[in-house]
Amino acid sequence: MSKYSKRMIFNGVIALLAVVLMITVAVLCKDAELSEKATRTVTFAFTEFFGRISSAVPFSVFETLAFIAAAVALFLIIKGIVMLAKRQPARGLCSFTTLIATVLAVVSVYMLDTSFAYNRQKPPLEIYKNGDLTDEELLDATNDFMQDFILLSSEIERDNDGFPVCDYSVSELSELIVAEYEKLKGDYYCDYVPEAKGMAFSAIMSESYLTGITFTPIGEANVNKETPVSSLIFTIAHETAHAVGIMREEDANLMAAYVLINSDNDLLRYSAMYNYFDRMLWIMYYLDKDAYEDYASWYDSSLVKREIKAEKAFWETKGAFNAISDFFNNIYLKLNGQDLGTDSYVDSNFSDADPSEPDDDGNVTYALTLSDIQLAFVTRYHNG
Repeated sequence: MSKYSKRMIFNGVIALLAVVLMITVAVLCKDAELSEKATRTVTFAFTEFFGRISSAVPFSVFETLAFIAAAVALFLIIKGIVMLAKRQPARGLCSFTTLIATVLAVVSVYMLDTSFAYNRQKPPLEIYKNGDLTDEELLDATNDFMQDFILLSSEIERDNDGFPVCDYSVSELSELIVAEYEKLKGDYYCDYVPEAKGMAFSAIMSESYLTGITFTPIGEANVNKETPVSSLIFTIAHETAHAVGIMREEDANLMAAYVLINSDNDLLRYSAMYNYFDRMLWIMYYLDKDAYEDYASWYDSSLVKREIKAEKAFWETKGAFNAISDFFNNIYLKLNGQDLGTDSYVDSNFSDADPSEPDDDGNVTYALTLSDIQLAFVTRYHNG
């Protein structure tokens, strides 16, 4: 038996073990209780160990590994084709089996570290539940939120494009956000919170409409440095949530919104408001149309509208690879149990307004079901 045949057998064994591990994880992670335990042990262990190592490196380890992986994959493919063309089938097939075994091994480790976290319990945040507050209390909290948002939006220094002036680097912003995460208590959260890193290939990320990516096996969150600042801050907080084992997109958004809205740092708090103020106005729309119209009138001439317009203009120049990235991200999320796919990023998919029958005067009232993010904001402003 030639050495290439032996290598193919070895590759086959590795591939088989990887597939067995993938199937085992896929089956076991359906159990929510087991998933919670696995996340707090396996996933946290990866983050505690590899996260500390990757954090010690000043550049993105994920980007480096991805570049090396792409180069090796291309080399093996070319080598396999060349060997087959030279009628050396053993050597050619050996290259392809090496590539397949390596890919399956990486995917199996990724699933072992990540898949359980998609099926764990929701974050145990101290926020109100639907029905805890009266409509009047919801309105008061929403009004306080908007008043704070209006004040912040007018006080924050802005550049010529309308974006908030930010003197912090990605690393410095991440330090601030990590400090907010470290305020969270309980064994639901990983003890070690890694800092996010700006990506060298941010331009490619922009063309894919991607603002961040986290490779959990190495406990590293990466963000697109080109992202306009208010969204960049929220992205850092979102990817940090992934890095510590909070994988469902709606939960990562919730964690990001929660830590930012409860921060004493005006820029961090403004980021949460900027990304979700429309969701708070949604509450007011159903409970007090006049107040809603007043805030809508303010928005039409506000600095916030100018900032949103500037951000929209930025993204309109990007997106060459958006269709491809969105397609694969949608599939990835659905394979991990997020039935909404990329729609799981959209908070409006987690709230509802149930209208009553009109009364004798034709008036309709609404029973609101708020999303967790709306409840987090309401909690912050109802509690003062």
